[in-house]
Amino acid sequence: MSFSLTRKTDYALVALAALAQQEGGHDNPLSAREIAERHQLPAPLLMNILKDLHRAEIVCSRRGAGGGYILCKDPAEIALLQIIEAIEGPVSVAVCCDDAEPEPCSACVSEPACPIASPMQRFNELTHKFLQHVKLIDLIGDQPTLIQVPLTRTGMNT
Repeated sequence: MSFSLTRKTDYALVALAALAQQEGGHDNPLSAREIAERHQLPAPLLMNILKDLHRAEIVCSRRGAGGGYILCKDPAEIALLQIIEAIEGPVSVAVCCDDAEPEPCSACVSEPACPIASPMQRFNELTHKFLQHVKLIDLIGDQPTLIQVPLTRTGMNT
């Protein structure tokens, strides 16, 4: 088993990088077909991905001749967490970390005797913090960036 992004999220990142690096920015939108052809991605899947990103207000669309997609915000303002959640839904590293549950661990049958519930919830919080801190700008371009994330929070022992 690997801990990795899905192919849909990978394609979303490729498309967002293409939009971020597009000459002319907001004045020069790219169509889904242009992005798909340029980066050898399946156009129908990419169109659905771009619709998800549009619903999440990460990309904006322009209709008509010369239309296509542009970034709604600066790449330095778009968090990796926002992108992943737009494509995959809420991020959780274990059942006991599912924010959709009314009480943490309520979906887990082992919760009353589980020795790792609290550490897993902390791991989930740290993962969210990291993904929120990493921005699209950190994932594009030729220069590697040094991502520094403070991995402590008030009341959390690390």
